[in-house]
Amino acid sequence: MLKFQVHSPGKVILHGEHAVVYNRPALAAVVGLGTNLQFRQQAGSQVASFQLDALNCTLEIQLGDFNAFLENFRSKYPADSTAKLMEEVRGEVSKQLERAAGSTPKPHTQRAFISIYYLLAGAVLSSPKDPKLALQTGFQVQVDTELNVGAGLGSSASFGAALAAAFLILSGHFDQENYSQEENQALISSWAYESERVNHGTPSGLDNTVCTYGGMLRYVKGQGFQSLRIQKPLNILLVDSRVSRSTADIVAKVRHLAEGFPQLIEAIWQACEELVTAAVPLYESFGNAQDDSAKFEKLERLFQINNDLLKAIGVSHPKLEQIFTIAFKRGFFSKLTGAGAGGYAIVLLPENFECNEVYWKLKEELESAGFGVHVTTAGGVGLRVSSLAD
Repeated sequence: MLKFQVHSPGKVILHGEHAVVYNRPALAAVVGLGTNLQFRQQAGSQVASFQLDALNCTLEIQLGDFNAFLENFRSKYPADSTAKLMEEVRGEVSKQLERAAGSTPKPHTQRAFISIYYLLAGAVLSSPKDPKLALQTGFQVQVDTELNVGAGLGSSASFGAALAAAFLILSGHFDQENYSQEENQALISSWAYESERVNHGTPSGLDNTVCTYGGMLRYVKGQGFQSLRIQKPLNILLVDSRVSRSTADIVAKVRHLAEGFPQLIEAIWQACEELVTAAVPLYESFGNAQDDSAKFEKLERLFQINNDLLKAIGVSHPKLEQIFTIAFKRGFFSKLTGAGAGGYAIVLLPENFECNEVYWKLKEELESAGFGVHVTTAGGVGLRVSSLAD
């Protein structure tokens, strides 16, 4: 019986948020927080059960119904008809949820179930082992996460990548020991992107890429990504403003601003691109112990410049401003990350920050002000699969 666990990290955008929508480069990195998935096949069971701790719900798929759905789909469409598969899954999930709950479930729950059903169906339909594969044995999946949903840390991509890896292993695309081979990582990332379509319609592809591959990436929409050759992860403090917001609404607001002041906003996007160009060699050389303090100071200044550019397009928030003020008062540099208007801020932390009394005062003041504070890193390992103990 298959039994394993998947850890899929979240991400932060270090530089280039919003500009990336307009085909400018962005720098993103995985963080030391993520989604944890445990997978256990269950002999004799005909149910696939999903316990989603973050949404406080359990979802079930009856294998008989699922296999009937696959057979019906195969009779109507080619196996690679992903657009049609998404359409058919939405209809099937809607019927199942209404039948089970008696009413329309919450949007987060519905989107999660669509992602699960779509990724599972897609993995089975494209199985290299058996083009007519049907699931014979039930299984249990438990998912918990350290990432706040909808806060700009790539929670949906992290969730999608973890599910994709599990279902691809289940349906025989690769063994759990071979998940890190290049072609298998590419497959995980591509299906995680498909999952992102459920949540975001037309995602950039950045989140699923960095959550799968890890490290730091330079990304341009439509042109793929380049991995940075960093020496070591960066120490950061993630500060949760506890302000929720809609990424789509904020992107639309910035687009409206760009339409009203095209030359001015274009100049800001150009500055964002120049900033990424300046940042890449600093990240790649930081950590080799040569002039690290000078490089760190330059990174701090780039954080400040980047944050001011983002403020100029109107995506800050009073709570974020409070975080920036508290950090700056203690001598630390910070910026918003992601869409802004809430969500998270990043505070750069120097080497040996834990020995610095001022750091502990910063952490205490942020927590006293009601913010969520997480000490972590940017630029660590990506998705990984490991064995699961009894």
